[in-house]
This record gives sequence, C-alpha cells and structure tokens, in this order.
Amino acid sequence: MSVFSEAITCRIDSMFKRTFPAALAVTASLALVACGGGSSEPADTIPAGALTVTGVEGLKLDAASYSASAGAVAIAYVNQSNVNHTLVVLGSDSKQIGTKLKIAGGAGKTDVGTYELAAGEYTLFCDVAGHENMKAALTVG
Repeated sequence: MSVFSEAITCRIDSMFKRTFPAALAVTASLALVACGGGSSEPADTIPAGALTVTGVEGLKLDAASYSASAGAVAIAYVNQSNVNHTLVVLGSDSKQIGTKLKIAGGAGKTDVGTYELAAGEYTLFCDVAGHENMKAALTVG
C-alpha cells in the first residue's frame, strides 16, 4: 500500500469514527419520534359536557337521536369501527353548519367541533358514499 492510500484510509477511518456515533444517535432519535410514544388515547380529548356521537360497526351511529342545550354545542365524534367517517350538522334549511368532523378508521379515533346552535331540529349524518344509514336527529332546546 502506498503512503498516499494509507493517508486516505486513515482519514476515512478517522472521519467514520467521528460521524458514525452522531449519525446513529440521530437515527435512533427519529425512530423514537416516529413511534409517537405508543399512547392509545385519542388525539383530541373530549371536552366536559360535550355531546358524544359514536360511529359503530355496521355503518350506523350509536343512537337515532340526540339532544343538547342551545348555545355553543361541543360535539365529540368517536369512531368504534375500522372505517373512515364524517359528521355533518345540517340545519332545518338543509344548510351545513360549521365544519365537517372527520375520523379515521380505528377504534377510539376522535374529532371534536363546537357549533353555535339555536333551539330547533338538526340532522347529523356521515356524507361518505354508502354510509346513508349513519344519520340521526339532533334536538336543541
């Protein structure tokens, strides 16, 4: 081996010894972050006093009707099936109120929204194609 190749080999060995531990530490850190801590809790917490609507197996909601008091109504939409769902709030004029809630497939997935609702009758439903059975009445008093 020539002096030149020995110098290159020595320099590469030295560089590898300095950078490999740092690269390994960065890779391990990224792997831990990607795991997300392993919590099985829903991403959103359900506010105290929220109306909870649950999507269950068989493409249906857990109740045919719900009730709430007029004013700011927090709705927690919880998934207990393995299918993605949405929840739309319609007024008596058939216009959507507020934002659509979306939950990914998987038990415990949750989305929460707050709606300013006056006394009256509303419709809650999932607008995913084929989910027509996921419909309920909401009476606000």
